[in-house]
Formats: sequence, C-alpha cells, structure tokens
Amino acid sequence: MELFSKKKLNEFGKDYVKILIAKLKKAGKSASGALINSIDYRLKEDAKSISIEIEANDYLEWVDKGRKPGSYPPLNEISKWASLKGIPDYAVFPIARKIFKFGIEPTNVIRDTEKEILTSPTLRRKLESEMVDNLEEIIVKGFEQ
Repeated sequence: MELFSKKKLNEFGKDYVKILIAKLKKAGKSASGALINSIDYRLKEDAKSISIEIEANDYLEWVDKGRKPGSYPPLNEISKWASLKGIPDYAVFPIARKIFKFGIEPTNVIRDTEKEILTSPTLRRKLESEMVDNLEEIIVKGFEQ
C-alpha cells in the first residue's frame, strides 16, 4: 500500500507541469515554445515506491538556475533564439559575449513551483486527505500482521 494512489500522483504531476509552465511564461521564457512544449512528467515505479519525474529540455536548468559568467553559451542556440526574437545574426556573438561576461540571472521557476505546490491550500487538501486515509490503512494492516 502506498501513501498516494497512481491517480493522485498523476493529478499532482499535471498540476506541477501546469504551474511550472505558467511560471516560465510569466518569466518571459517562452520564445519558441520548445521548452514549454517539452515539459511533462512520468511516474517512475520500482519495487518499493512510485515517484514523479519531471521531464524537460536540458536547458531548463540554465533558465532556472541562470548561468555564471566565464563561459560562452552555444552560439547555434543563441542564433536560434535571436532568430525567433527577430534579432539580426550580427548580434549573436555580442549577445554570447555579454553572457560570457555577465552570465544570466536565474528565474528560480522550479523553486517557485515547488513553493506554490506546498503552500496552495487546494493542492495540499487534495494530497492530505488521501495520505491520511492511506496511512490509516497502512497502520491497520501493520497491526494485523
């Protein structure tokens, strides 16, 4: 017996993805839509537990945590982004150089998503009621054995 059913974990995964996408849009990180369209979740099961894994393009890490100065970003990725924003090709290298010099500010969208999930009364109620019911059942079965 698990604390949460697969159905509840699927609902939680959908809520997490929805909130994360909203945070990315609010932060202005939806130029091509590729990052937002890549965000999904999956349930990962092993012999002892079920967990939720969030999946996204690997550059979600840079969008979330930012980028420290001192290394150049991939020029081809800057070029794609610039093209989507209507920025001319000759500006790609200066943009990359600015990132090299100053880095990129973090958005902290993952931390903010987790904070919203944990503090939302509606989302907490959804999880708490099932957890209490299942915990009672786990305890009763434990005593019966």
